[in-house]
Amino acid sequence: MPTSTLTSKGQTTVPKEVRDALDLDAGDKLTWEISGGRVAITTERPELYRYKGIIKHGPADAVQAVIEARKARGRV
Repeated sequence: MPTSTLTSKGQTTVPKEVRDALDLDAGDKLTWEISGGRVAITTERPELYRYKGIIKHGPADAVQAVIEARKARGRV
């Protein structure tokens, strides 16, 4: 389990294992979630936002889209 030390100014270094796991870079913002006696640290951006725009939106009915694509290609 990675650990770090708190300085007299209230600062700490995020351990490399954590930076790698969260894909953190300098300037990234962290969110601290306090629940009882535990704290969860997350990034402001979920991992999936990195892939925004890669997945194209298709029709709502995928089966109908396949049927139409086959008709267009003469494979019906």
